[in-house]
Amino acid sequence: MNQTALIVEDDPGTRHVVSTTLGTVGISSIFAENGAAMWRQLDQQPDVVILDLSLPDADGLELLRQLRQQSEIPVLIHSTRSDEIERIIGIEIGADDFLPKPCNMRELLARTRALLRRSQLRSQTTVSRADFKRLRFGHWTLDTAARELLNGDGEPVSIGVSGFSLLMAFLEHPFEPLSRESLSRVLKREYIPYDRIIDVHVSQIRRILGKQADGSSFIKTLRSQGYVFVSQVDLA
Repeated sequence: MNQTALIVEDDPGTRHVVSTTLGTVGISSIFAENGAAMWRQLDQQPDVVILDLSLPDADGLELLRQLRQQSEIPVLIHSTRSDEIERIIGIEIGADDFLPKPCNMRELLARTRALLRRSQLRSQTTVSRADFKRLRFGHWTLDTAARELLNGDGEPVSIGVSGFSLLMAFLEHPFEPLSRESLSRVLKREYIPYDRIIDVHVSQIRRILGKQADGSSFIKTLRSQGYVFVSQVDLA
């Protein structure tokens, strides 16, 4: 199946290198040199967005914030603005991954393909009844067929592609410690000690889920180990 990446980047050299790299595995590219062009190109329904934060007409983080209000398309930030605060903010407002410039193009390719694989699962529409599963915890339900998180009123709540994958891993292993390394594998990421991407994603999930009835968090931090999901999970 042909897949397309929208490269939002004002530097033509970078656009060329990224698109050429993606093309080696058959991923097509369309381009936007600024924020205004990004909105136009989204009409072509790309499968993933590779977003620079420094654009001539808009701040990439604000573009991401607006995009997340209307779409769950996977977003990989690729930017020279790569200090820890920028990375944390980017993930918290909806980016699925973050790679600083310059980076190894093979790593960018691997990260992009991982996002596309997870997104493809979300878009599958033919799910057999045997595969249909809803996981209930607290007043929340994770619909694994529709790949949606539902609140107590049955309304979908945006959690993002990466957030869904991590929450799924927690619900499949309640009360079992999960290391940051194992959670990195869930996202098809290479584990790098002191990389806070997993921590930021978990923080985002915590914020979305809120507290349990007793006031405790659904996800507990285990010092030097990782995290553990501490709520009963039932099949709905």
